[in-house]
Amino acid sequence: MHYCRCMDVTITKLMHACLLVEANGKRILLDPGIFTHQDERFDLSMVEGVDRVLITHEHADHVNVGLVRGVLERSSDAVVETTESLVAILAAEGIEAVAEGTSQFAAPHERIPIGPGPQNTGFHVEGVLSHPGDSHSFVESMPILAMPFTAPWGSLVGGVDRTRLVNPRFVIPIHDWAISSGGRDFMYGLAAAGLAGDETELIHLKDFDSVTLAV
Repeated sequence: MHYCRCMDVTITKLMHACLLVEANGKRILLDPGIFTHQDERFDLSMVEGVDRVLITHEHADHVNVGLVRGVLERSSDAVVETTESLVAILAAEGIEAVAEGTSQFAAPHERIPIGPGPQNTGFHVEGVLSHPGDSHSFVESMPILAMPFTAPWGSLVGGVDRTRLVNPRFVIPIHDWAISSGGRDFMYGLAAAGLAGDETELIHLKDFDSVTLAV
């Protein structure tokens, strides 16, 4: 398990894999995708003044160009960080991005039904939260793990096994736009039961809800 100095971290789930993390006086937005952009409950005021935008890979459910533009327009100096592949794609859209800055970790995209996935990277955010994008193939985590338990490229069992391996203090399910509210309750209840004998606490964060954790 990873430890850092004790502090409060506030995490807001903004649909699917999109998280707003507030820690160390910073506001960091992760994977602002199309499902967030299209949801009528979402308003750009929710992400005003972010310091960084971190994008794990180029799939539309993790990055929406219109949303990224809107976020940058409401921030004075926000930096976009992502993969080298997506840096080039965003450059063609007139958006400057870099492939360095925030600590990254190896998290290759899992194979999808139509073939291999794109370049994918994981991010360690402010030493407290890890977001692996579309991967179950990583071997490290900060005290809080954002885990894609449900995906067309993975399984609940694989997600639970990987969580147990990296052993975070808290795990927050993500990547669940396609699952109904009742389906999420059922699936995450199973995941919590699977982790019951471990030191990890599963936090089922509803869309547009926030939680503050001491780590």
